[in-house]
Amino acid sequence: MNESQIVDLLEELVESLGLQISYESIWLDEDLGARPGGFCLLKGKRLVIINPHASTREKIRILSEALKHFDLSQIYIRPVLRELLDTGSEHKPSEISGNGELKVGEKPIDVEGEA
Repeated sequence: MNESQIVDLLEELVESLGLQISYESIWLDEDLGARPGGFCLLKGKRLVIINPHASTREKIRILSEALKHFDLSQIYIRPVLRELLDTGSEHKPSEISGNGELKVGEKPIDVEGEA
């Protein structure tokens, strides 16, 4: 499974929990520039905002971080996503091989930034 497929599955899971996903540019100020995004509460709605220019790995990190706010223990989640979400930021679960395939249980992927 490649990173784009992981993003699609994470988006599907996020939306199934009633969160809206919005792809919008996020500017804090001129010095800080654009931000990749994050989870927020806006006018009582739970929202995940993602910069459309964010890398695929940033999208995975943003969506994974948003899901940490929810109890997912009673929800069926595909094993590859469950491992990604259960391992947290300290222990990243997977590696993307040269052909773009997700190899679960091998060396960790750096979902914090580009490798």
